[in-house]
Amino acid sequence: MTKSKQDYLKVIYELGGNNKPVSNKDVSNILGISAPSVTEMIKKLLIDGYIESTPYKGISLTPKGLVEAMKVLRRHLLWEVFLVDHLGLNWEDVHDEAEKLEHVTSSKLEKSLDEYLNHPRFCPHGTVISYEDEEVKQNYKALNKVAIGMKVIIKRVKDKRDLLRFISTTNLNIGDEIEIVNIDNENIIIKKNKENIILIKEKAAMIFVE
Repeated sequence: MTKSKQDYLKVIYELGGNNKPVSNKDVSNILGISAPSVTEMIKKLLIDGYIESTPYKGISLTPKGLVEAMKVLRRHLLWEVFLVDHLGLNWEDVHDEAEKLEHVTSSKLEKSLDEYLNHPRFCPHGTVISYEDEEVKQNYKALNKVAIGMKVIIKRVKDKRDLLRFISTTNLNIGDEIEIVNIDNENIIIKKNKENIILIKEKAAMIFVE
């Protein structure tokens, strides 16, 4: 399978295409590829049996496509663990490197990497690493949806460079307990221990808690 096809399947999966139809436009926006090019690749994936199309609704992964998408994503996440935990890269810098490595990783190398890392369950950003094609649903709530006074645990953050760089300048980490102190039109104020931290709502929407 080509690198391009793997990228499409992974994006469709990350958009929720294993549970609901997703639009070509959403795929185009994520990949930064023109609509005609996306349409052409979607046709190829349909012919290959990796996706199916529902008229007026969108595209979704077939069981065959789901297996392939999860395989590519798993390799990506394993490399992120390796790059952060064993090479010491910052968590905001590993996505692009993992993107390259996921496409040149054989099943044999994936198995060896997984064993070397002692079968990690989460990537550095909190995304669950699935095994044996298991589907793992993370029913976390976005931080901007939490009410004032609630205490929650940070479980995952979106792999967005600007967001990760910002979080690195604060005292926040995956697994921290925080309390929602105040919410206004633009910001959410949270407290960790005795420290207050101000987050704009756009950033809070990309932090997921439980």
